[in-house]
Formats: sequence, C-alpha cells, structure tokens
Amino acid sequence: MDTKDLRAFLRVYEEKSVHKAAKQLFITPQGLSRVIHNLETDLSTCLFERTPGGMVPTESGVYLYENSRTLLQELDALETGIRRFRDRNSRMEIGFSCGVLNVFPIRKLEAYQRRHPEKTVQWEEASNREIIDKVLKGELDVGFVIGQVSGRELWVREVFSIRLSVLVYEGHPLFGRDSLSVKDLQGEPLISLNEKFYCYHSLVERCRDFGFMPDIVVKTMEGQLIYRFCKEKIGLGIVVDIHKDEIRKEGLRMIGLADSLPWKISVIAREERKDEKGILELIAE
Repeated sequence: MDTKDLRAFLRVYEEKSVHKAAKQLFITPQGLSRVIHNLETDLSTCLFERTPGGMVPTESGVYLYENSRTLLQELDALETGIRRFRDRNSRMEIGFSCGVLNVFPIRKLEAYQRRHPEKTVQWEEASNREIIDKVLKGELDVGFVIGQVSGRELWVREVFSIRLSVLVYEGHPLFGRDSLSVKDLQGEPLISLNEKFYCYHSLVERCRDFGFMPDIVVKTMEGQLIYRFCKEKIGLGIVVDIHKDEIRKEGLRMIGLADSLPWKISVIAREERKDEKGILELIAE
C-alpha cells in the first residue's frame, strides 16, 4: 500500500467526489479512479459505493479513513523530525517571546553567525506560548521566553530578571513615593502592553491575588506608547525598566512595584538537546 494512494483516498473521502478530488490532486478523474480501484483490490474490500450523489464510504472505507489519517499525520511528523536532525548542522532557528529583544543583544546572533558561516541563523518573534510550543515540537532549536516555564521535556535556564515598575506622571498623588505595592494600583487607570506580553498577564494575576481586577484603559504593542500616554496623563504606565536612556522620561517617575511578579527571561530547549555544543555556545555568548 502506497502512502500516495492513501492520501488520494483521504481526499476522495473528504470531498465525496472523484472529480473534485482529482482537481485538487492535479490528476485526471480516470487516473484517480484507478488509484481507488487498485487500493480496493489490494485490501480486498470495497471502500466506496458509487452513487449519483457522490462517493459514499462503506464501513471499511470509514475504518480506513479514521486510521490512515492518524497514520499519515504520524508519518509526516516523523519526516519532519528526521529532516530537522539532518539540518541541525546547517541551521540554527531561534524564537524570542515578544519583549525579549529589548534585552537580548542582537550582536550575540551576529557574532555567532560570523563564527559559523556554514550555518543559517534565523529568528522570529511570537507569544510565549507559541515559542514554547515550537521548541517542544522541534520547530525551533532554542527559545527565549518570559516568566515561569516548566515541563519534563524542557531544559530551562534563567538568564535575566527584573521586577515591574510603575510610570507616574508629575502631579499624581503617587508621584513622590519611593516604592509602590500592587494594592496601590486599585482604582487607578492603567496603561499596559497587551495580551501578547507576559507583563500583561503578570499584572492581571497579581492584582487578582490582591482581590481586584486592574483597570487597564490602554493596551498596546509598543512600549514607547506607554510613556507617551502616561505623559498625557491618561493613566499610570506598567513597564519593565529595560529601555535605559532610549526613552525620554521628563515629567515622569519610574517607581518599583515591590510585590509584582518578576519579569524574567529564560532560555529553553528540548531536554535531550541541552548539551549540544551549538546551543550552549549561543547561550554563553
């Protein structure tokens, strides 16, 4: 039994039509009919009843569909895995959770690429969950993610940590404080990065710990907009103090949020790959 024949069978089953399936497979209806006939001959069973309304699967056809679909998915996953084993010496694929590149120096990637001209280094940004999932599936060699990460299949090493801070504009009652608690945010209009970022979920979770939901009046994907909107006195900004002098802070105070959850970056890889020279070298840079 050829896997190509199985894929053709799946398409006929799902389309309930040889003609529709043949168009998608770029073969003639006659050729596809022969494929189905040969498959039925090999299995010594009838897979479809040919009716004026289309191809109706028999009990054997339903059984073959339900089991061959899973089988083909597993074969595809095996092929992808083998291909990635083969490509490890020629590629390094890295994922960054949204916000990590504010801390991670791109020069590390540039230096790594200079030392390994034989490798193609590629990177992408996505949400924490997406990066973790891609590392687990082997679609990424290494991921840099934010927050607490765990899992038996993952190797995790923390590389950076800092607590959230609150941007307070001049004239606000909290402007003169040296430190703030999450409780101080209750009832205050807040400006935060959106749901793609760990700090948003960290803020919501910690406020719930204190018995209230934060009043987030602005959610954005641009950290600089938090500074701008805070200067315009739209609300207090929830930020991670990683921008240093890149953003002008006149008229604003950055006050530490003492009991916030740490904003920390961890590097992750699949557990069985933690000792690979290429991965360790990238982290050590």
